[in-house]
Amino acid sequence: MNDWHLTQLTFGSDRSRYHAHSYYDVPVMDAPGRHIVAHRVGFAERQPTVDDAIELGVIDTEQPGSWQPLGESRAWSWQQGPLAQWIAGGPRLVWNDREGDRFVARVVDTDSGARRTLPAPVYTVDPDGRFALSLNMARLDTLRPGYGYPGGSGARLDQRRPDDDGVWRLDLAAEQAPEVILPLSRAVDFLQDQLPWWQRLRHAASRYHYWFNHAKLSPNGQRFTVKLRWRKPTGPWSDLMGVSLTCGVDGQDLRLLADATSHVIWLNDSQAYFWRRGELALFEDGAPRGHRLSAIAPELIDSNVHIRHLPPEATDSPTLFVLDTPYREVVDLNLYDPVAGTQRRIAQFSGHLPVRGPFRCDLHPCPSADGNRIVVTSLEDGGRQVYLLTRAADATEGALA
Repeated sequence: MNDWHLTQLTFGSDRSRYHAHSYYDVPVMDAPGRHIVAHRVGFAERQPTVDDAIELGVIDTEQPGSWQPLGESRAWSWQQGPLAQWIAGGPRLVWNDREGDRFVARVVDTDSGARRTLPAPVYTVDPDGRFALSLNMARLDTLRPGYGYPGGSGARLDQRRPDDDGVWRLDLAAEQAPEVILPLSRAVDFLQDQLPWWQRLRHAASRYHYWFNHAKLSPNGQRFTVKLRWRKPTGPWSDLMGVSLTCGVDGQDLRLLADATSHVIWLNDSQAYFWRRGELALFEDGAPRGHRLSAIAPELIDSNVHIRHLPPEATDSPTLFVLDTPYREVVDLNLYDPVAGTQRRIAQFSGHLPVRGPFRCDLHPCPSADGNRIVVTSLEDGGRQVYLLTRAADATEGALA
């Protein structure tokens, strides 16, 4: 018997009114789990242009079909939206936008209506709401289309590894300019020190361009992980052309977590899990390099997935994981119990075409703070819409019959 109830929260596919939440690793639900920040778009299956604006709004999970508009954005992508997320559980939330050729972030207090504009885009927010980390979204859009935003200046492609660009720290309270805490040049120098001689020679001969993507703060907000990637601007690129680094939020204690990583999530303040080389691996954030601890569910997970643990508080022994099965027409949402070593499907969504490419729609399961609700975006009714799974009040955690 399924102890999770599925509810469709947004509608309008027949009128080209599509809805989605931002990426699976940002808090799109407020602390009580009642309100979801999402976005509305009026087209599908083409890349956004500089003129394509989306509407930001809040969904009340107790009123399917509700939509409280908050503003709009011209800085978004299909996979991650405008990275709209709640700050420290609410009532403030933040999303990225563009003013002319400059990317900014909008902060809105949903209780008071107060609004502010930050001088840089936001990628990941400190759990306590003190600061955010920012990346060069113009450079990201140029070197890895589909994750950055079009229309911005400052891609800096005349420089392969700029020393005044990289990971920026942005104070959410003070009116001050963001500060570069991890320059690209220092990250590349560190990487070179960690590589064997033959890989160092390859980097030197290829004259790669480097960029950052996928920043994620640890649960205590003291460290972050970020992907350092490289390619020739007109050459091929693969998942093997990148590593995940970790660093203190003061820019010190830089470490190499692992190479060829995908979908990195902090398990706790010292461990992270991610897809790597054919397995879902758990790594210790060691200095100067991380080390593999184990594989997660090797008998069940044999391809890349979007996975989160429930609840998302740091713990050495999480009770449950939630994961999707992307890159297929019929996508499952599964729960995995690492203690029992069992997995079961709690929902299934059809119509996910195309299964790959920039216009695919992944579920991107994102749990609430207490682990009793999971928000997903699906093509089940013919277009992108937001759905909610709610666990029955009397359900037993970890009971995966």
